[in-house]
Amino acid sequence: MSTLRWLVYWLCIFGCCSCAATSQELQKNQQQGEVHYKLGVSYLQANNPTMALKEFLQAVEYQPQDSANHVALAQAYQLKKSYLNAERHYLKALELEPGEPSYQNNLASLYLDMGEWQKAADYFAEAAGNLIFLNPHVALTGKGYALYRKGDHSAALASFDEAMEAEPRYAPAYFYKSEVLGSLEQHEQALELLERAVELAPQYVQARYQLAILLLKENRIEEAADEFQAVVNLVPESQLGNKAAEYIKSLKKR
Repeated sequence: MSTLRWLVYWLCIFGCCSCAATSQELQKNQQQGEVHYKLGVSYLQANNPTMALKEFLQAVEYQPQDSANHVALAQAYQLKKSYLNAERHYLKALELEPGEPSYQNNLASLYLDMGEWQKAADYFAEAAGNLIFLNPHVALTGKGYALYRKGDHSAALASFDEAMEAEPRYAPAYFYKSEVLGSLEQHEQALELLERAVELAPQYVQARYQLAILLLKENRIEEAADEFQAVVNLVPESQLGNKAAEYIKSLKKR
């Protein structure tokens, strides 16, 4: 065999070995990334964001081009209130998978936590306008809340109306619209919306608590007490449960 043929032969041999090694390494990294991702998810479900963060960091190290890993890591950072790190990884996920509406929605929720109302509204709007997003009513409600916190009440109300039109049984849209109307001193309409929210979601404790407050303002004492009691029954050890219990005690003294 000529020298040239020998050279070509050995280049092919080394090339094949190199490809096989690279393929095996990629497969190993993928497997390790998936293991750490699943562990991270289990820690999140167990309400342990610190351990989840540790696992997701390793998942990203093994699979840096997997957008789901970056989103999971961003969620862990968000729970740890490390907002700038969370933002960085949400943006990386969107860079890897441009226009993914669930990522846009998640990033918008982060901007709510950060008090970046306009950025939140913009990303919620992008998610809501995406035809492949399964829950546009959720994004429209988030957009409405962001606009409300920004101080644009009319645009907020319009967004809540869109959400209710898209999904008439989505209780949070009624709850947050009632919050806007309450701030505008339109208590009767706010009360009706809260009653509808509770009708749609009887275990919606925030809606029940706020309904009790408005009923109390309307001097509908017995109805208010019933709602406060429902809150206590649903979440007895929570902050809202404790507040509701205090109201019940004060009402009994009247």
